[in-house]
Amino acid sequence: NLLLKNMKKINIFIKQITIVGPGLIGASIGLALKQKKIVGKVIGIDKNKKNLDDAIKKGCIDIGLSKINEKIADSDLFFLCTPVSQIEECIKKLLPFLKKGSIVTDVGSVKNIFSKKIFSDIRKVSDFIPGHPIAGTEFSGAKNATKGLFENKWCIITPENNPRKNVSKLKKVWETLGMRVSIMTAKEHDRIMSITSHLPHLIAFTIVGTAINHNNKVGKSLLNFSAGGFRDFTRIASSDAEMWRDIFLNNKNNVLDTLDEFINDLKNFRDLIDYNRSEDIYNFIKKAKTVRKKIIDLKQS
Repeated sequence: NLLLKNMKKINIFIKQITIVGPGLIGASIGLALKQKKIVGKVIGIDKNKKNLDDAIKKGCIDIGLSKINEKIADSDLFFLCTPVSQIEECIKKLLPFLKKGSIVTDVGSVKNIFSKKIFSDIRKVSDFIPGHPIAGTEFSGAKNATKGLFENKWCIITPENNPRKNVSKLKKVWETLGMRVSIMTAKEHDRIMSITSHLPHLIAFTIVGTAINHNNKVGKSLLNFSAGGFRDFTRIASSDAEMWRDIFLNNKNNVLDTLDEFINDLKNFRDLIDYNRSEDIYNFIKKAKTVRKKIIDLKQS
């Protein structure tokens, strides 16, 4: 396995990291880094005391703080794992406590949202290198953290004129956690995510709403029979509401463009059914099945 061979060559150790928002992703980062023995101390920051307690109990972090303060000043790497609408404000609070040479990154699903000023401000002392590990489950919180969450998944980094050396360092961190890393522009990232991630979540949320409305109209226990395909298809509708609200609104233009394309495709499929276009329906489904198989063969969970 080429990935495993490359992993063995990676030699990196970080004395201290800070994770702002150690939920599912943040806590899993801490847990994985500690399990790989490449970090000395992990500090977690969260207003939710129970989540901090869960993160400490599970071994994801060593110290829990309720707010950003001077105790994080020795950190070499900062992971911002808050909803995307909060990341820029979070960086502003970090600025007084950043040391020269440190790296700040995030895990948000939208990248083309940061002002030029925030990049300019942070460059005076540190580097902000946006990132997005494409991993997760429908569950949230540190209690659901898992050290293998990032194995054989993709992480996208969207540098904004950052020093090659620090981009390389961050890339090595993600690779140490078992990820394959791709570097692209923020604009390209957001367009791709609107199709592969944001639209599927939007559809899942919507179809659950449709089922509930239909159930209320017919007055029968439709949801009692919502097993099998419906349950599997709507699994991601259990995802965090605040996080996904922020994603849809912050990637609004791409989401709307992708949604318009999908609506048009739905209308076309409706016409195939309406006009009994049997062969066209068959070919459409067969093509979708072929594409789905290619996705599975890539082994990207």
